[in-house]
Amino acid sequence: MVKTKKLLVDADAFVALHDKNDPNFKLALKISQSIVNQKIPLITSDPAFGEAITVMSQNTSLKLAIEFAEDILASPIEIVEVDSGLRREALEIFKKQKSKNTRFTDCVNIAILENVGLKEIFSFDADYKKNGILRIGVDTSADFLKVD
Repeated sequence: MVKTKKLLVDADAFVALHDKNDPNFKLALKISQSIVNQKIPLITSDPAFGEAITVMSQNTSLKLAIEFAEDILASPIEIVEVDSGLRREALEIFKKQKSKNTRFTDCVNIAILENVGLKEIFSFDADYKKNGILRIGVDTSADFLKVD
């Protein structure tokens, strides 16, 4: 029997999918189509969801940001809420970073990945690779998510 892993989606992937001027737009569409074809269940973090809404509003329009938010909330995408334990784990990851430009949201996502036993993410952010997380479609193909 083949089981399918979940896949965490970061804010930058959501933004790339909704902004035709984003440099990762075409690649994001290609990866997204692979995810849809494989019927991969998606998760995201509450901070990534909020960041995506904010960046979309700034880069495109408030209307598009609101439509995106409504679509995500109506979709089967699981939004992981950050509790004090997860926030503490994220801070410990943040403390180990070498760059002052690392986003705390990325550390939250890494903590979530560690908690659910995943090593892949839909993101274009290089900080993930530096932390041993594979970015599907960037560090590896987008069709490897099926496991026995």
